[in-house]
This record gives sequence, structure tokens and C-alpha cells, in this order.
Amino acid sequence: MNLDETFHKYLYLAGERFKNPHLKEHLDNLMKTDFASIEELEAIQLERLKKLLTHAKNKTNFFKERLKDIDIDTMTLDDLKKIPILTKEELKANADDLRNDANGEPLIKAETSGTTGDVFLFNKNLQWDASFRAAQYRGYSWYGVKPWEKSLYFWGFKKSFKDKVKIRFLDFLLNRYRFFDYTNEEFERAADRIRKSTYIAGYSSSIHMMAEYFKKRGYKFDNIKMVKATAEKVYDSYHKTVKEVFGRKLTSEYGSAEAGVIAYECPHGNMHIVMENVIVEEVDNKAIITNLWAYSLPFIRFELGDYIVLDNETKCPCGRSHKIIKEVTGRIGRKIYGKNGIYSTININHTFKNLSFKYGIELAYSAKQYEKGKMVFEIIKDDSINESEARKKLIASAYEYFKDDLDIEVKFVEYKEGKSKKQKDFESFVEEEA
Repeated sequence: MNLDETFHKYLYLAGERFKNPHLKEHLDNLMKTDFASIEELEAIQLERLKKLLTHAKNKTNFFKERLKDIDIDTMTLDDLKKIPILTKEELKANADDLRNDANGEPLIKAETSGTTGDVFLFNKNLQWDASFRAAQYRGYSWYGVKPWEKSLYFWGFKKSFKDKVKIRFLDFLLNRYRFFDYTNEEFERAADRIRKSTYIAGYSSSIHMMAEYFKKRGYKFDNIKMVKATAEKVYDSYHKTVKEVFGRKLTSEYGSAEAGVIAYECPHGNMHIVMENVIVEEVDNKAIITNLWAYSLPFIRFELGDYIVLDNETKCPCGRSHKIIKEVTGRIGRKIYGKNGIYSTININHTFKNLSFKYGIELAYSAKQYEKGKMVFEIIKDDSINESEARKKLIASAYEYFKDDLDIEVKFVEYKEGKSKKQKDFESFVEEEA
């Protein structure tokens, strides 16, 4: 271990203990159960589920009513199906009856990712936060990656200069460089950073875009241990280019702000559910998630908004018994075509997060592209929204990410029952360039 890596290792460990002292315990426990049997994993789930349900029943008015007919002491994992599914609409409508003090644990501010078009602010207890990051780091260990090693990070949205300085400082402490702009000039400047990095993480479409740039210039890197994609669907076509350039195909991390890391892809290509932290059900192909550490805002049988396919038959060659998610079909990672440029779909997410942070306007949306250089935003009607003002601010927010390269049309539409907003977050009817 060289001097730079040693410095960042101990800097990370000190920061870990300061920010969340529970993280080491969670990671140690996950490493102990990495190769546990399915029976052992389900026993852990049942024990933690009972504790969570007891807490939710005692601490929240919402679950006091919802769990009144459930005998928690004698229940099995199959009895979880007796509890009604918690929808996003119910969550927002009953948020005050769900929030609680999590038995006095310190709380951390958080928000949903907004990929559904619906940003929701909430607080996480420390055990919840620790379980999320520990699941990430166990996944990293499958590729020989340590969290303090130098990395590139495709994540984040434009904030004020002061916020950017703060983010850059935090990224320095974590030994990573974060991309805010995905341009050829930025990719070219990143080449030297990549040669000194161990792993790359972030949006699949942005990583693929960078890989395409390097491929055209004949660049190849043999020092990268892992290329992790999250928040967007990973298309099969992305793997070939990424592997050609970085020597690794994209590794998927599937999760959400509400559930934490739900599943992580092992080197054999299977998405193993983090059974110690979550219970995953497939109901009508929909992902129903119970987060076993979410005490401050219990997510019990929560309808996440994704369509998934579970695989209960495959025995993974890696030797892990954790159940497998065969496919996640509800996240879109296609590109947006401007008049001249190509953009990551995450710019849509950034546009609406910027709208929320900068103007205090939160909108439920769907984006559609029917032709290059144009985008239609369909906004769900809400009586509390000043449509004229929201349209003006939305176009201004979009301009920060697309400039004059994309003409924006804003339509206010009635909510259509029975359709997944996450599934329809972005639809492109433009033929994707090879």
C-alpha cells in the first residue's frame, strides 16, 4: 500500500467513525453472512422483520391500524403477504403518521432519487444509513475494491458555487473525482485520472458515453477493477463498449433511497438480493420492498415503482445463496438527442431536482422525445401548482442542462391510473444511433 492510499484509508476510517459509527458493525456482519445458507438468511430476515413490525406498530399511528390483525410473535415470512402493500400515494398522504423518533437514533436528511418524477424528503436513522453503505461495500469487496481507493463518480446535479466547493471537498475526503458535465472535453481531461483510479461508478448512460468517446480514440485502461452502474437501466449494448475500453463489463447495483441497496451483481453476472437488509417480493411483476432497517419511516411492503423478475431457481457459481433478481425493467437509460449534441437521460432528473432546490417547485413528470432537438415534459396536474410559473421555471431549469440545443414543450396532464410513473419517466421514440 503506497503512502497516498494509506493516507486515504485512515482518512476514510476516521470519517466513517465520525459520520456513522454503526457502519463497521454492519459491514462486519454482512461479510460473516456473505456465504450463509438460504435457511440462515431467511431466519435473519424473520427476526429483523418482527422487530421492525413491533416498532412500527408501537410508534406509528399508520401501522398501529394496519397491523392490528397481525400476530407478530408467531408470524412467518409468508405471513408478510397479509399486510397490505404501501403505495407512494399512501406514503405521501400519511407521512406524518409514519415518521417517528426511531427509538432516539440520530437522523440524517434524505430524499428519494426523483427518477419517478416525484421527489420525497424524509429522515433516515443511522442504522438504516449504515446498512445501505455496508451493502455497497460488501459488493465492492466482490471485485477486490476498497471504499477508500481512488475512483471516478458520475453523479450529482448543478448547485451553487458554494455547494460545488463543499461537494468537491467531500469528494476529496472520499478520494474520488465527480463529473458534473459529460462533455468530450471533460472526458479527455479524465483520462489521466482514470489511469490512477481503481473503480468507476455512476449513471450507465454517462459511463457508456465516456467509453464510446475513448473507444473512438483508441484509449484502453487495464487498471480498473470495477465499473459500477446505478440509477439507470443497463442495456446489453453498453457492456461491449465498456469492456473494450476498461476491461470490465458494467456491474449493476440496484437500489433506491427508500430501500438502500436491494441487490448487487456478483462477478458471475447474477444480481444477489441483500437479504440481510431487505425482503423483496414480486407481485404482478412489481417490486415490493420491505427495508428491515427503516425505523424512522417504515417502508413495509412498499411498492417501489419498478418492474422486476425474480429468479428462484439459479444456483450461482459464486457460491452465494442470496436470492437473485433476474431483471429490472422499470429504469430507462437511453440517450437524449439535441439538435447537435447527445445527453444522458439523467439530465432530466437533474432538471427537476434543480427546479426543486432552486425554485422550491416539485413536480411529478414524464418526459418524451419524438424527434431530435425537442422534448415534451408532461406534468401531472396539481391544484397547488401555478402552471404558468411552473412552466417558466421548468424551462429555465432545463436550459441549464440543455441550453438552446433542446426545445422544451411543457404540458399539464391528468394523472393516468394504473401506469407506473417510474416506467414512464422517460420514453424515447427516436432511433438510437449505433
